[in-house]
Amino acid sequence: MAGRTPGVVLTVLFAISPTPAEAQVGAVVSIFSDDRFRGISLSDGRPVGILDLSYDAPGGLYGAVSSSVVDTRGEGLKALGLVLNGGYATHFRSGLSADVGIVHSRYSHYSGVASGRAYTEVYAGLAGKLVGARLSISPNFLGAPRWTLHGEINGHIDLSTRLLLDGEIGFLVPLGSGGYQGGSRPRLDARVGIARQLGPVTLHATVTSHSGDADIYAGRGHGRTAVIVGISTVL
Repeated sequence: MAGRTPGVVLTVLFAISPTPAEAQVGAVVSIFSDDRFRGISLSDGRPVGILDLSYDAPGGLYGAVSSSVVDTRGEGLKALGLVLNGGYATHFRSGLSADVGIVHSRYSHYSGVASGRAYTEVYAGLAGKLVGARLSISPNFLGAPRWTLHGEINGHIDLSTRLLLDGEIGFLVPLGSGGYQGGSRPRLDARVGIARQLGPVTLHATVTSHSGDADIYAGRGHGRTAVIVGISTVL
């Protein structure tokens, strides 16, 4: 999932060694103390459970579906979000890989996001063995009626066969005029995380932060910086 809390991605990296000539099917279930996207909480600061399903075709096409539930403040577990992702990836002899795709996300009112709960992004990325970059453009980021451009650089290091460190720094730029409730100034976001595989499960710890205020929330503010912990397993 592009941009989501990185637990699922790290779990797949530990569990699967993709072969371009073979189709890959993945299913991962995760629990996190918060669901943050570019430093913004999509779960109103509450714990979430996430099921990710993915398919990578031999020709380069791929698709993924992610559904989540949230532990609400007074109503127990409720449906939180659905994320649909599809695209095309290709690998070069140099070791680089490139991909283009589209992702559509929709969240219930339990997310706590005030400006809107559905948005779509188109993206293109280029990645090497350790470092990658991606550009994403959206006409309605977090539901606001304004175009935005997000650029990011991400990377990961295998500290051992079962220990992985990864991080990302991004820059969100509002484009043109409109009612972007996150403000008209660019917003920085960053995260760094570590994942440790222990038998069939992977443990995660991530620090995530963003610049700017938290005015996309309806009634409660959320800290710019958060520590997120989680656990995930491949089904």
